[in-house]
Amino acid sequence: MLSARLALLTRLALLLAGLWPAGARAQRKARLPAYQTNKFRLSTGPCAAKGYPMTIQFGAFVRPDGKTLPVPAGHTLEGSWGRSNYAQVVGDEFQPVPESLEILYFSYLEDKFYEGQFPLPHERLRQLLRTGFFDHRKQQQLTYNELTVCVLPKGAVVVWLVGAGRQVLVGRYQGTESAVDFRRFYAKSDRAEMLRQKLAAAPPAIRAQAQAGTLSAKQWDDYLKTYSWQVAFSPPLTLTYHRANFLSGEYIAEPETRDMAPYLQALLIPQPRPVPAKFSLYVTDEAGHKHLLKTDFDEAETQGAFQQLHQAHLAGPITLHVETDKYVKAATLVLESDGQRIPLTKSPVRITALK
Repeated sequence: MLSARLALLTRLALLLAGLWPAGARAQRKARLPAYQTNKFRLSTGPCAAKGYPMTIQFGAFVRPDGKTLPVPAGHTLEGSWGRSNYAQVVGDEFQPVPESLEILYFSYLEDKFYEGQFPLPHERLRQLLRTGFFDHRKQQQLTYNELTVCVLPKGAVVVWLVGAGRQVLVGRYQGTESAVDFRRFYAKSDRAEMLRQKLAAAPPAIRAQAQAGTLSAKQWDDYLKTYSWQVAFSPPLTLTYHRANFLSGEYIAEPETRDMAPYLQALLIPQPRPVPAKFSLYVTDEAGHKHLLKTDFDEAETQGAFQQLHQAHLAGPITLHVETDKYVKAATLVLESDGQRIPLTKSPVRITALK
């Protein structure tokens, strides 16, 4: 009897010993920030390029469990490339990383529906969401919170992952024309009159493209092109913080982690990057004075200069020289590759002295 009781007590002790670590692990897991698990607080937002009206009739990010995270539909989109005014959260508060995107939309200036089912880079998205970025003002690690979908002429679809400190390209996808019935979505509309009004409201250059049948996605595909380039200061300045917006719709405003060094160094070494659209560079000169250098790049001039240098020097990286006077009171920008220099005369630099 005693041996049986001891055996029972031993089994109970072993059971409790096994359960306790599991319970402790569960409590620790429950305290983890959401972005360190495999579910994330995500919204979705639709957009279209300015001057090219579109309406998404159906859109959904498909999760691994088959459930969907809808994209807001039914709006006439006439906003900006890469930014949405209709972001919303639908369904579960925390979402697993989606695996694909399904979409159907109408392009008014083409009088066509486009549709597609596109696989997403699931593991890359998961890593981006788990890593997030470090908000140096709040001094805390944050993560992305929106998937933005931009619909374009000729069935082009672009997706970004968006956060307060970074926006990264997820992918560019190609839809196909759809034979869906117009009346299914516009039962009460006079099709010819609706299209006439949309065409009349388009900017003259875009209206001419639509009338000539030359609408294309080339403009935005060019925005997505990358070049190996870096920033250099002359005379030397110490970069302490920066925000960079690119023609691709991407931007970088925060480091990935508390360690600022990789984030600062990345801008100063050649890496594949899209053409810049805006810069805010926080620098310190050799005397210890702090300055903010801001630039809104002229799109045509800057894009043309990158293309010209890349075609002339395929093997060499491009350097964006920020050339200042001794006291950092004036600055000019010059693109250079293998000794060939192209001043960016239409992209002035505004300098503010900081305390």
